[in-house]
Amino acid sequence: MEFVPNEKAMPIRVPSTANLMVDSADRKTAVYPLCNDFQITKMNSILNGFFTRVGTTEVVFEWTTPNISAELNNNEIVYYEPGGTFSETFTIPPGFYNVAEVLKYLFGPTGELNNYTANIGVTWDVVSPGNGTAAVLASTVQAGGMNIVVEGPLLKKLFPAGELVGNSLDLNVPQAPGLVGTATINGGIDLRPVRYIDIVCNQLTNNQAVKDASTAPIVRDVLCRWYFDYDNQAPTDEFGYPILMGYTPFYLRRLYNPPKQIQWQTNIPVGNLSLQLYDDQGLPLGVVDTTDYLLTLQVSEN
Repeated sequence: MEFVPNEKAMPIRVPSTANLMVDSADRKTAVYPLCNDFQITKMNSILNGFFTRVGTTEVVFEWTTPNISAELNNNEIVYYEPGGTFSETFTIPPGFYNVAEVLKYLFGPTGELNNYTANIGVTWDVVSPGNGTAAVLASTVQAGGMNIVVEGPLLKKLFPAGELVGNSLDLNVPQAPGLVGTATINGGIDLRPVRYIDIVCNQLTNNQAVKDASTAPIVRDVLCRWYFDYDNQAPTDEFGYPILMGYTPFYLRRLYNPPKQIQWQTNIPVGNLSLQLYDDQGLPLGVVDTTDYLLTLQVSEN
């Protein structure tokens, strides 16, 4: 007699879902000129339904904010001779720069500092073997050595290996004319405006039972975190330094699969939404100019 087992099946119903699409450009720009902090207010609830989960499945950043600007406090340079009569303060035009472009703008043969050779008697150049290191070079065009100071917050980023005293690059130009290396720029230069951005909406995360955690001093519940890094190895500039995210404008989309699932109470509608952006120091992001972003939030019944 042949044994025929009983077959048991369990019906599976795919949970119903809906999308909540958020566009920072939908804000009232007269009230909220920047996308770093805005509120969307409607006459009725933005979303109603008996859903139990909210997840950020898709983020798009339309990043048009320069990485060198007055807002970032990294575009002013002071150039002077201590104890002398020459002192000049100038600003780098706001824009997108990689490491090589900044170094050449300051120290290259046609760089800004060479505009004052007639005043201070020093010419500059910058060279590199192309392996991620560069050397700033100086030569006197007149006999006699001198002490020269190049100062500004940007110098901290360009010279991370300890050549600085405070914000100052203090160079002793040799007496003998000729091109002489004075400072080597080692790896670790980072001209990105931020290392990551947290997208926060307390109206959506207040309901989650399990709170987010972080090694940072300031911890917030987030919709998602956007890291300023590419999925693949970044290209390099002519000196061999990586061209990191934020050195150029970008329009990028990222999918989160699976996304973080935010617990939701079924009897609570989604009313007004207030969204903020925070930087890698946990501070409100204030350098977004014409930048915008988009979110796709998926809500589901279980």
